[in-house]
Amino acid sequence: GTLETLLLAPIPRTALVVAKFLVLFTVGLTSALLMVASLGFLLTVFGNRFEGGLAMMVRSIGAPDLAMIGLMLVPTAAIFAAILLAISIYAKSYKEAAGMISPLMMLVIVPIVVAMLPGVELNWFWSMVPLTNVSLAMKELVKGTMDYRMFWAILLSTSFIAGALLAWCRWWFTREQVLFRN
Repeated sequence: GTLETLLLAPIPRTALVVAKFLVLFTVGLTSALLMVASLGFLLTVFGNRFEGGLAMMVRSIGAPDLAMIGLMLVPTAAIFAAILLAISIYAKSYKEAAGMISPLMMLVIVPIVVAMLPGVELNWFWSMVPLTNVSLAMKELVKGTMDYRMFWAILLSTSFIAGALLAWCRWWFTREQVLFRN
């Protein structure tokens, strides 16, 4: 119910979109980075208590690997922030937005499950597929077989997708029939 008031303010619509995006992005990125930091803390404190193959896997994950995971989560958080912003622009109410987000959660699970399928390895094709690329990169980092050229391809592709989605939100926000539909 505050959108009309915001649109009456002498603020460019681009600034409104960017401000709303930055709020969503900050919350998502903070959550993701806290998860990576807590994983690093747990591996540091309790990593030496594991034995066998699990111990080898835990020892293979170092601070540079966690930093790479954190960097990959930056554009991923931006993708989710842009999608949620688009839903919030389109939805007329909280209930309608919640109804749109539920199927979105199911769609998010599919690319992550694809990364877990046997035989799916990180290559140039998969490095361009959002969410699957980050999941496969995390799998490769844990296995210790990461091709670091793929890391840059993942960062570039997810950053491009996040930028395109943010531009789409900006375009979406300029459409009056979307903002003021009944």
